[in-house]
Amino acid sequence: ALFTVEVPQQLYIVEYGSNVTMECRFPVNGSLNLGLLTVVWEQIRQGKSKEVYTLRRGKTFPSSQHHDYIGRAAVLHSELNLGRAILHIISVKITDAGSYLCLIDYQGVDYKYVTLEVKASYKRINTQVMRKQEDKFAFMCQSEGFPLAEVFWRNEKNFSLSKYANTTYRLTTDGLYNITSILTFKPNMSENYSCVFWNKELGGETAA
Repeated sequence: ALFTVEVPQQLYIVEYGSNVTMECRFPVNGSLNLGLLTVVWEQIRQGKSKEVYTLRRGKTFPSSQHHDYIGRAAVLHSELNLGRAILHIISVKITDAGSYLCLIDYQGVDYKYVTLEVKASYKRINTQVMRKQEDKFAFMCQSEGFPLAEVFWRNEKNFSLSKYANTTYRLTTDGLYNITSILTFKPNMSENYSCVFWNKELGGETAA
């Protein structure tokens, strides 16, 4: 029979900062001879590959591991006997997203790809009110997340005030979008105003 690597799940979608476990399976046929086993997990992102974890003939090769994954990625050795090459990554970053190659060499060679998507909800919205002139106020909302969100402003009658707002963003070193939206206008003092971070790809919104 042909030596075949299989993946029980092809797509993993995880929250930024959480942990992920990705798996590929291979035939062991009896008890595993670790000295014959090679497992390679590699990330491919924007045409570039990074070595995530390598086990060659039963021995780990930490020196070949890409620095982005040092201390964060490992293969669960206890599962190898069962023909499961499980890659565990902790504190997932935005840059961990991409395709992952799982290559197994054990009395035959085969490989499969899985995909990791990372999202970061705009959970925490920081708000601030600043007085511009006597009757004009600036309302500020700021939050971080991924992918890029749109910011909408509205009053409690659900009337859109977005045309009065100026929204800017920058990328943080973690690959998150830091979005600041400032609404400047003459408010009705008896009304409440809210800003909404709408993330189309996540299909979710956060309001403040």
